[in-house]
Amino acid sequence: MKLGQLGEENREVGVLDITPLIDIVFILLIFFVVTTTFVHDLGIDVERPQATTAIEQPATLVRVAVSDRGEITVDGRPTSAWRVEAEVRDHLLRDRDASVLLIADRSVVADQLVAVMDACRKGGAKHVALAVEAAGRGGAP
Repeated sequence: MKLGQLGEENREVGVLDITPLIDIVFILLIFFVVTTTFVHDLGIDVERPQATTAIEQPATLVRVAVSDRGEITVDGRPTSAWRVEAEVRDHLLRDRDASVLLIADRSVVADQLVAVMDACRKGGAKHVALAVEAAGRGGAP
């Protein structure tokens, strides 16, 4: 018997228990799946009109989208036409320098587009821009 051994123990040398490692990997996988943000810019599909003078807007925007079926979203959350003013006002209270980007489908009636734009201005928006597709980047000419 060697010094330090109390009895005959049959230990398997080189066997590694990976169960805790697998548990940690699954926990990390669950963590990343739960915390991952799936970016959906708009809650509705919008086919934007084209313009040759389109310019990029700053990052601090309140996005108001109007679909061809009359659906309205503010920053991806569905809302109704009469709530647009309050929604924009709430967003602008958090960031006074934010601009409003109005994203409208090309087949939206002008009356509805103007009504939504007016609601944004009544909500306190100083700058309301209309999102368009740059000519030659996609969509029908």
